Amino acid sequence: MALKLRPKRFGPVSVLFDPEGSVRFVSGEGGEPLPHPPYDKPVLTLMASVAHCLVESLRIVAKRDEVALPAYAITVIAEKAIDAPGRLQSMVCRIEGELDAEMLREAKSMCTVSNTLNCKITLE
Repeated sequence: MALKLRPKRFGPVSVLFDPEGSVRFVSGEGGEPLPHPPYDKPVLTLMASVAHCLVESLRIVAKRDEVALPAYAITVIAEKAIDAPGRLQSMVCRIEGELDAEMLREAKSMCTVSNTLNCKITLE
């Protein structure tokens, strides 16, 4: 009988954007919005960083295009790889709100944090 491994899931972690410019963070289902990202587990902080970077990238695109952003949320759910080394296999960023698809595409392409996840990391 073959052993079936199921990947561990992390999240959700949400970043809430208010049109007045404030950003709030929510960890878990029904969590309390906080002014800072979760810091109890590094993987949750990483997930919040991806979402927050997308929020900031959207602000840059909206400012450039002189477009006002509505309230929206970006929620991230991650899945851990089942093989070694320990790492996230994937992250899904769910957008809740009315945002232009082209603006989202541009924000994703300029998101420093998500683009950095492919970089080489060395210890010295």
